[in-house]
Amino acid sequence: MNAGDPALSSASAAGERYATHTTRLGGRDVSTQVESWSLERAYATDLPDAMRAFNGSTSAQLDVTVTGTGGRSAPALYGPWAPRSSGDVARPGQSVVAGWGINGGVVDAFRGTVRNRSAQSGTDLVRVSALDGAERVRQPAALPRPDGALSDRNGKWTGAASPVWVVDHLLRGAGIHTAPPPRAGSILYASLHGGAAANVGYLEGMNGDSGFWQKTDAPFESALEGGFSSPTTITYIPALLPVNRRSDGLWFEFWANTDANLFSEQTVRIQTEWLAGATPHYVAMDVNFTTAKLTAWSGTNIDPTKNQALQWTWDKLTTRGTFHIGWWFTWSTTGVPTLAPVITQAGSVMSPDFLSNGTFGTVPAAAGALYSVSFAVQNMRTECYQVSQMTAKPSNLAAATQDGTWKRTAALDMPVLPMRAIPAVSGSAWDVITEIARATLATAEFDSDGFFRWRNHTRWATVPTVPDVVVTSARELGSLTMTEEIDACRNHCTVKWSNWSRVEADGITEVQEYPSPVAIAAGATLTRTLLVDVDMYDPRAPKTAYSADTGSPNRLVIRAGSAASSATVAGAVEISVRRNGGAVTITMRNRSASTVYYHGVSLIALVHAARHDPVPSLWSARDTVSQSYYGVQVYEHDAKVWVQDTTSASTLAVALREAGVYPPPLLQSVEILPDPRIRLGDVVRVVDSTGAQLDTLAWVIGNKAQGSGGKITQTLTLRGTKANGVPKDSGLTPDPPTRPNAPLPT
Repeated sequence: MNAGDPALSSASAAGERYATHTTRLGGRDVSTQVESWSLERAYATDLPDAMRAFNGSTSAQLDVTVTGTGGRSAPALYGPWAPRSSGDVARPGQSVVAGWGINGGVVDAFRGTVRNRSAQSGTDLVRVSALDGAERVRQPAALPRPDGALSDRNGKWTGAASPVWVVDHLLRGAGIHTAPPPRAGSILYASLHGGAAANVGYLEGMNGDSGFWQKTDAPFESALEGGFSSPTTITYIPALLPVNRRSDGLWFEFWANTDANLFSEQTVRIQTEWLAGATPHYVAMDVNFTTAKLTAWSGTNIDPTKNQALQWTWDKLTTRGTFHIGWWFTWSTTGVPTLAPVITQAGSVMSPDFLSNGTFGTVPAAAGALYSVSFAVQNMRTECYQVSQMTAKPSNLAAATQDGTWKRTAALDMPVLPMRAIPAVSGSAWDVITEIARATLATAEFDSDGFFRWRNHTRWATVPTVPDVVVTSARELGSLTMTEEIDACRNHCTVKWSNWSRVEADGITEVQEYPSPVAIAAGATLTRTLLVDVDMYDPRAPKTAYSADTGSPNRLVIRAGSAASSATVAGAVEISVRRNGGAVTITMRNRSASTVYYHGVSLIALVHAARHDPVPSLWSARDTVSQSYYGVQVYEHDAKVWVQDTTSASTLAVALREAGVYPPPLLQSVEILPDPRIRLGDVVRVVDSTGAQLDTLAWVIGNKAQGSGGKITQTLTLRGTKANGVPKDSGLTPDPPTRPNAPLPT
């Protein structure tokens, strides 16, 4: 429920009430000019109206009619052709905040933006319609489509993403955050909010213990819990591949919580792979929360412990809690790396500790570029892994941790229903969020404070026992119609889902460009755009070719001259790759002091043959006892591409069956004494001792309030949380469906 002050709570319990409302347009209070208003919220559920389950999104709409003031009519002040000085208060896109209450106590009920306004000549009225925060998520839906989980032919890894991960990603694109967002210079960002996929960059692969997602003790929203016996390792390719000569610094960071299992070593290791010809160079950074040691290695051995090492000690790492870990990483002009850890322990007062710089004394790396970055987590929870390119080392709390630079405006339930692949989508981000909510039996909404909330099917799968509020026929109930119908019964529920367990990568698809050589002057940038099939998985940022592999796939060729025989150049050009639908943009920035030449590129992505395509599958759950009383009542739910494994499909099928196995009472429009604290999704206890003889709990799935002339009415749409039990038919002998001994038809 909405929080109310003591005066409002007392007023709600009182028998006599008078209405109060407030409306602000563009931050200006116009409450005294409001002639009438109406506010409606309801889930756009596609489940049967009578079923004890609900899903979908809600987009609240506020309609306000305002009058003029100061001797001027409303159309003259606020109409479409009104002067900007007065009319902008009601222009489309303008902010709207409305609240209402009783006996002087007011609760915010709506926060959104103006959708349209209309003014009729000869009247003193302007009608304004506004929609809630869903309007902020109307940008085109854009999702990454990595193939990293498909490279495992056994199908073990299903954690590339989840519906929650997708929703979180779409919200972030609209500036709605659940955790620190990508920085301006981010080249790799993985929220780890229910999926290993990168929000910025590319998921290359996963191995080790499968890990899983947790809300408990997550630093912000949800976190990856690493393997217990061995690390969970995720490999990424950044969206931009910096060079190790004349480059800016790199800031590696993540949030971690150590309150989990205390009986095994807790570590996080980052390993970077720098390609310079045929011999990679590795720089690794390790944080051991059990021993309070931070270690860095540099060298050509893929096993970092066999390379040159630097080490720091920070005793407070062994303290249980949440930490922000940062590594500042720079290269000298001769290829020697320098690293410095920065550690911040979360708490009411946070202050980063800047540990000393450590420089490797030997084994400089050859001129080259970053290619891959791995992130390995063992026995702890991590969130918001990020790599950013910066011109200067973070020097304070805000720069190191982003503290105070963002605001949390969304909360999501535990990530469930794992996915191996992220599908191609179309329409707006809100369209996709709505589709996912319906497919996975979840709900999506912006509440009256403008805060986005995502709730899984578990919100109604578990029958509540305690109400948020009680409404009775003795006082609150104005009218109530209660029905019970067989359409509310669904005792054979089938979920149609997309089976990805059989999907295997069979090879690669390649997109090439080999134009006439193009010069890139020192410090200059070259941009090329390639068209790709919209169904193609995202191509990786390619490696810079050296002399022996210039014709290989996944290579970008840079040479010292325009001749095909001129020497290849490594460590000079930064490469970044961005995809937008069917177009891939490659940006090359020459960080060297000499002109170089672009000779062409090959981009790749994995493909799977038709015999390995995902196939439509069905999972059914039934209840024979219910069928014996009500007959077979069938419901088929299409989860589309958002359910990709057997366990998830069976979970949803069982949830639907349990929601429809016996028909609950259907509560039609319920008019109550106005109570501004009631929210969508609240549990209401309905007690009617005058007519329907009802005492039951119900969910609020629709809430409409309207006011005019100092009076407010409120009508709820409710769904019962449980049925009236199993039929007994005590003392009854139901007649058979056909008359006994009836003659056969001729």
